[in-house]
Amino acid sequence: MSEAEGLRQRRPLRPQVITEESPPQDAKEGSTYSSKVFRVTFLSLAVSVAVPLLGVTLLLDCPIDPQPISLKEPPLLTGVLEPNTKLRKAERLWENQLVGPESIVNIGDVLFTGTADGKIIKIEDGEIQTIARIGHGPCGGREDESTCGRPLGMRVGPNNTLFVADAYYGLYEVYPDTGEVKMLVSTKTPIEGQKLSFVNDLTVTRDGRKIYFTDSSSKWQRQDYLFLIMEGTDDGRQVSPSQGIQFALLSQETVMKFVPKYSLVVELSETGSYKRSFHDPNGVTVAYISEAHEHNGHLYLGSFRSPYIGRLDLQHV
Repeated sequence: MSEAEGLRQRRPLRPQVITEESPPQDAKEGSTYSSKVFRVTFLSLAVSVAVPLLGVTLLLDCPIDPQPISLKEPPLLTGVLEPNTKLRKAERLWENQLVGPESIVNIGDVLFTGTADGKIIKIEDGEIQTIARIGHGPCGGREDESTCGRPLGMRVGPNNTLFVADAYYGLYEVYPDTGEVKMLVSTKTPIEGQKLSFVNDLTVTRDGRKIYFTDSSSKWQRQDYLFLIMEGTDDGRQVSPSQGIQFALLSQETVMKFVPKYSLVVELSETGSYKRSFHDPNGVTVAYISEAHEHNGHLYLGSFRSPYIGRLDLQHV
């Protein structure tokens, strides 16, 4: 039941006065104005008492501990960041055949991604095939994520295996040919005394010998990401299973990831300078972009909730 519905059900009743004798009809008509004043006064008093009590109750039951944050001034959208509509030239692939393909990689011309129902899939010659699953069913809605699993970040390893960050289970290596799943880091194992609650993304060094992955919170799981945003704590971190742990303040970046619909992809140089940008104001064609993957002259656009993969032909923008 929503809060609004709860408030409607708890709407204060109008007062009813019962006496032993019913008043004469003329007296009843004469008291109409007084009755209205009484009702208005009573309702006003009831609201003035009920609203603060409701607020106190919500605060006492509130699961979050909000922290103050301050966001830096965003860069001016000028030069290569000048707003445009280039992303609206993207096409939607496999629409309504998959949901939430957050991270996209390729081995040759075969694409791989993880979806909202816990699957790790490959797309070959346009056909979608499930190759592995880290969690187990049922896999129906958001409430099932913690058991079903939610593969998020994905990268290809040096031996053409897939390294996958699952929000609830941890870091895994998946063998595409056989579907074998090998656990590398479990969320059940605390690191530096803190549990892994929201494993999010990863990257592999060029020599393939080290993996760094992010844990967006040591308190909130992915299905509670709105609490993470509202709380604004800085307990996210960057972890290397082979090199100990490095801390990074990820809360503001996490907040920015869920800013209202304005799709933007920025290409950076190796030194971090802006090279070019692709925009879709209001997310008309592609929305909720989580990752961009370049392959064969196209930009493949992942999303944490959209029911498609976006593809942009870079030769025509």
